[in-house]
Amino acid sequence: MFGKLTVTKIFCTDLDVMVAFYRDRLGLAVREEYPGHTVVFDTGHGGELIVSKGDKPVHIAFTEADIPAAHAALKDLGATEIVPHKTGERFELTDPEGNHLIFVNA
Repeated sequence: MFGKLTVTKIFCTDLDVMVAFYRDRLGLAVREEYPGHTVVFDTGHGGELIVSKGDKPVHIAFTEADIPAAHAALKDLGATEIVPHKTGERFELTDPEGNHLIFVNA
């Protein structure tokens, strides 16, 4: 396994409705907010649910990944180059259905 699956990013057309659902109905605490665009919820145990306005595939992130090993093992699947991340390094790839997978050593 290439890290822990701890971040999920979903997209929506009505951000206010989605925020009300996850915050008010499911009780997730807001960790970060970018008004009119994105809200990041704390899902517990270091996890995040990111809800953004838009119409895109799902994005998921594996954290605490061994970036060089994961990149070497997944490069044949079209993994992007390793680039800096706010807490280390990251790379991305796309699954067979077009969803985005992000690997970070955070």
